[in-house]
Amino acid sequence: MRARLTFFLALVLATTLVSPPRLCGEDEIDTARGEALFGRIDAMLADLSAIFGFGADQPISRQLLTRDEIGALVETRLEEEIDDEEFRVEELYLRLFGFVPAEFDLAEQVADVLTEQATALYDYKTKSLYLATWTPGDMQEFALVHELAHAIADQRFDLARFVKKSHDADGDLARSAVIEGQASWAMTEWLFQQTGRSLLDDRSLAAATAGASRYEASSYPVYSAAPLYIRETMLFPYTDGLLFQQEIVEQYGRRGFRMIFETPPLTTRHILTPKSYLSDELPTKPRLLSLRQKGYDRTTRGMVGQLEHRILVEQYEGTRETADALSRNWQGGRFEIYENKQRDRAILRYGSDWANPIAASRVFELYRDVCLKKLPGAELVLDGKERFVGRSDWGWFDVQLTGESIASLEGLPEKPRDLPVETAE
Repeated sequence: MRARLTFFLALVLATTLVSPPRLCGEDEIDTARGEALFGRIDAMLADLSAIFGFGADQPISRQLLTRDEIGALVETRLEEEIDDEEFRVEELYLRLFGFVPAEFDLAEQVADVLTEQATALYDYKTKSLYLATWTPGDMQEFALVHELAHAIADQRFDLARFVKKSHDADGDLARSAVIEGQASWAMTEWLFQQTGRSLLDDRSLAAATAGASRYEASSYPVYSAAPLYIRETMLFPYTDGLLFQQEIVEQYGRRGFRMIFETPPLTTRHILTPKSYLSDELPTKPRLLSLRQKGYDRTTRGMVGQLEHRILVEQYEGTRETADALSRNWQGGRFEIYENKQRDRAILRYGSDWANPIAASRVFELYRDVCLKKLPGAELVLDGKERFVGRSDWGWFDVQLTGESIASLEGLPEKPRDLPVETAE
């Protein structure tokens, strides 16, 4: 099964990547100021306990870390949790779907983005909270509240166990959205309570906060230069997770804080479309085209969720509005990757189901453009309303539309045998 490598920190660290917009800057936190900040933790914990309806039962270890120390911690966790083969397979997945360029270093990209943005960390492997010494003055309290929310959730629900119970990468993202979305909601609620307001009184405040977080994240150079897939999957738990938590709390009050840990969402669709979570909607298992290719073995398989389809549409169609509208029709998606023994050729086997034939047809038409753009040297030899076939430097590709379903094989070493004679080489 495919691991969620871009979210390896969901297995080890709960991180403050985005915060309310900066108002001003200050010099790096010194020891005295750090101790003063940490001296406010008890009051913050009391506020969070009032918000959640439950609090921390054990003391929380805390420490200031420099930028170099934060970077070292991130790199250490990467080395501990993910081996080179897992990175290779994840990079292959991203390349075959066209999310990243052919030459892309995932480990370096993730470490660089997290180190650039992380203003605070809660490491639930060591049960310790870390505040970065360069955290801007107006963000220090927010970052502490965010990480304290993680610490409370860890003591109550065992976050390490929680994330490891996911069965696929899309589920990893959904559980990350539970963890980060709840902490982001609590941080935002705490902030507004200081001014006598509440997210429960005005739901537009949650949407405004999510928008502000997106704007704030765009001010970071490393993050802004990363591929769309990296940017979106890193922001998703904080922004969409916050909006998901808002919906659940509006429906269930304080019970909603426990509910999403005790009965967690299974897919990113559950996060993006909360009514699908509340109605216990399950994804379909799309059909896949038959593959009988000697010399190839399956390397990995998994789900391609609503979020990844949203990213794919936005990346190749160009607008978030269209991506949102199309991806809402997602019903299920899965893939398999097969490689030869030399690991220098790969075949992508992909399928997806959509709410109706019209939506499926629109995605099918878009996926034609995706294939022509993502596959080097791609050209079509058959172009129909329900099937297109082509060849590229990576091999042959065959994509078919049947009712509400799309299925493809990409990277085939030989042309499909059932092609009409006139389309042969």
